[in-house]
Amino acid sequence: MTDTVIRLSHISKSFSRGRSIAPWQQWWTSRQNAIPSSQVLLRNVIDNVSLSVSAGERVALIGNNGAGKSTLLKLISRILVPDSGEITVRGRISSLLELGIGFHPEMTGRENIYFYGALMGMPRSEVAQLFDEIEAFADIGEYISQPVKVYSSGMYQRLAFASAFAMRPDVLIADEGLSVGDATFQQKCLNRIEELGKQGTTILIVAHNAAAMHRIATRGIWLDNGGIRHDGPIAQVSEAYAEYSTLDAFARATAVPAGTIQRITNPYVLISESVRVKTLAIANSIESEWDVQTPLQIRAEITVTAPEFNGRIRVRLISAADSVPLLENEYLKGDARLFAHGTHLITATIPPLGVKPGLYRVGVAVFDADGYNREAANSSLFVRVHNTTVARDASLLTDSTIIVE
Repeated sequence: MTDTVIRLSHISKSFSRGRSIAPWQQWWTSRQNAIPSSQVLLRNVIDNVSLSVSAGERVALIGNNGAGKSTLLKLISRILVPDSGEITVRGRISSLLELGIGFHPEMTGRENIYFYGALMGMPRSEVAQLFDEIEAFADIGEYISQPVKVYSSGMYQRLAFASAFAMRPDVLIADEGLSVGDATFQQKCLNRIEELGKQGTTILIVAHNAAAMHRIATRGIWLDNGGIRHDGPIAQVSEAYAEYSTLDAFARATAVPAGTIQRITNPYVLISESVRVKTLAIANSIESEWDVQTPLQIRAEITVTAPEFNGRIRVRLISAADSVPLLENEYLKGDARLFAHGTHLITATIPPLGVKPGLYRVGVAVFDADGYNREAANSSLFVRVHNTTVARDASLLTDSTIIVE
């Protein structure tokens, strides 16, 4: 039977919008059967979440800002109390959410290490055995003997991380604190978390750094609007979230009116008043599905509202999961095209490719004649590849090019 160390059963947590209200005010409002005002409406940050984590699992929480990731970790850490449901955690928890909880500003770093150990339920003799390790990891020099009230924020965080890591927790919970400090210290923290995971520590972490997330975690949980949207192997969950984020960001970006700067992908895009990419469509595939063993044909209408426009057309195939361009036409070669006032039909053919299954974006952009300045117009569509066999390695894509006519 699986050894479960964390179990959440139908957990919910709400926070009031606007000003806080006391419990007696909530009670009085309910007694009066009054409709709460907009200032006291409750928002479900965590909504009826159930999950379990086995001993030794390394779990990454993924999701947009406000999805409930930090709140869920604080509930598991007992920093917050759920409104309903039950949380069971076995073993010693070390939390990197509220860094330095328990540190007293008037006490020295040395004294606070022992104080933190006592809060973790460790005898002083055991903390003494770990002291040299904590001091070396924190690397704050003589400040270890100074009151923490004189520490910089970086030194405070170093001491907090070092103390939390050294206490040999059964469960390690970490949030965006890993993004603080210099690059060397961040790497040291990641190395330590990875080491603890290999030693059997159960890890729950929130990390927007995809490389760090894949390095540490084996399981991913995608939170969306307080609930679990996807739970599975980290590679599958992170790819699904990356695709969703790409589609969502693109939908919001394309709503920007003409004449303004938006950022869909690099470089910045200046939407021109004189040229448009319209009615971008797939000519030979059904409902945006692409069999990569056959060419993919794209049709686009370029509408020029100025008397004429001298420019170049770039067509790109981009991996939606990581926004990496895979293939494009040789749009910088030869002379620029002169487009007269009116609508022009452009066709592009993407050759059969050996790409893995997933979501891809086809982007059609119009540049000026030099081809190096900001785009004048663009449009994109998405295609999904389901092929389970790969014809050839994706690193050989440079052998092919997209033909634009």
